[in-house]
Amino acid sequence: MTEKTTELNEESLILKAMPFMIFICFMQVFSDKMFGIVSPDIAKTFALSPAQVGWLTTIASLVFGVGGAIYSTLSDDVSPRKLFTIGTTMFGIGSILMVALQFNFWLIIAARSVQVAGAAVIPGCFVVFVRKYLSADKQAKYLGFNTAMYQLSAALGAVFGGVVSKYLSWQMTMIVPVIVLIALPAVRKYLPDKAKETGKQPAERINVVSVVIFSVAFALILLAINKNTWLWWGAAVASVVIYAICSRLVKNPIIDITLFKIPKLVTGSLVGAIVYGVQMSFFFVFPFLIKANYDVSSATVGMMYLPANICAFLSGMSSGFITNKIGSKKGFQLGCIIILLSQLVFGFFLGGNIIFMWIALVLFGVGYTVIYPAYNSILPNSLPNDVVGRCMAVNNLLNRLINTAMIAVAGVLMSGTSLARKIIPIMGSSKNSFLYSNICFIFALVIIVGMVSYYFVFRDVEEDKQVA
Repeated sequence: MTEKTTELNEESLILKAMPFMIFICFMQVFSDKMFGIVSPDIAKTFALSPAQVGWLTTIASLVFGVGGAIYSTLSDDVSPRKLFTIGTTMFGIGSILMVALQFNFWLIIAARSVQVAGAAVIPGCFVVFVRKYLSADKQAKYLGFNTAMYQLSAALGAVFGGVVSKYLSWQMTMIVPVIVLIALPAVRKYLPDKAKETGKQPAERINVVSVVIFSVAFALILLAINKNTWLWWGAAVASVVIYAICSRLVKNPIIDITLFKIPKLVTGSLVGAIVYGVQMSFFFVFPFLIKANYDVSSATVGMMYLPANICAFLSGMSSGFITNKIGSKKGFQLGCIIILLSQLVFGFFLGGNIIFMWIALVLFGVGYTVIYPAYNSILPNSLPNDVVGRCMAVNNLLNRLINTAMIAVAGVLMSGTSLARKIIPIMGSSKNSFLYSNICFIFALVIIVGMVSYYFVFRDVEEDKQVA
């Protein structure tokens, strides 16, 4: 059997596993949205303040970030079958533990951490897996399917969480993610049981000390961004220095700082981080924007996401085809133009008929489904094949940090008064209209910066590059 025939046979098996892997991604987003919706009910049950119940999200976010980095690092040397088996099993077990331990808030957090540690296999490995094991014409297709299911699960998760919270009990949301275990047989049957050959020596076990120091440093950076005091920033910088020293002294650290020397890694990651930072920041701003300018309830604000998510799902299903048809570079620019248009509609028409806000939100969601396969097709293909997993761990880390920082900046802008004045003519006439429209115009400028940066960073990268 020739090498080409072997690769085709392997890919045919992998394609059978792809629907189940995308289902795991669906359940990860679905569960996140559910818990976001029922957080107030959890706080009420245990008589917690918003800050206290916020630990459920904070700790889960930390575990998710560190877990994703670990999975990405391991993906260069550990088989997809083993990684997705571990991740899927932990996801299901964590869900079962949440049901069993629902009588105590801190035990729920512990169980949620197990669940999230398993779910982190998706951001940690999915893009790397697609990059390594699928042919160029199928990469964009399945990345598009993945982002489409992300949008659908976000919509359904929010709706399901709201219905359960209103008519049943928030505890019911804990048992639903257990169904992720139905994907386990397919993962075990169809995924390769050996890592892709790269000509490297077998990997050593990730250094545990580096994982601990990295986790502390990551947590301190997130806290420094949110607290924004000299004390927290000092602790964060000190922890980063300690980790940098540690990574040079130990073998196989979780994040090897020498990777930052790889061309395209830092610059390419920052391009994606600022563009996706607009997405995360705007979703943080949007409820405040609508409530400050229109007399609507929280339920109405939540319903506005539904048509946006559905349209984004439909566009996501065809976004891979679009990327293959016009190329990753043009696909990314097209997506950014749609996002830019949405921010301009928000900015200029804020304070006018609320239908403009519905339309702009749909455009916003559609734009991001278009850029997802385009960006995640070209970035991994610009990186060395033997360390693409480790590089994507760095990419995920930079994305999470930049996104957090941009959300914090958006909070500062909303809390200030410097933007609460007319700079550009808009439909609204109040200080709230001026404030939020100016924030949207700032987001539009950031998207333009991302478009220009993308062009210069990736202009010399072959779009269908397949490194052996």
